[in-house]
Amino acid sequence: MTQENNTDFGSLNTEDLDTSSVLEGAEEWSPIETKLVVGSFIAAGIALIIGLIIVPTSILH
Repeated sequence: MTQENNTDFGSLNTEDLDTSSVLEGAEEWSPIETKLVVGSFIAAGIALIIGLIIVPTSILH
């Protein structure tokens, strides 16, 4: 494959990447959002544990 054909696939070059503007204009992360994310992980963990207890017992009965 030649270099010309390789650019047709949208290959990334370091020249095309601009990391300085990634967070430009981003909103500030508020403490309530942190609490929501942590609460979601806790709820997911509890649901996983309950599911791991209920599913095997329902299969065995």
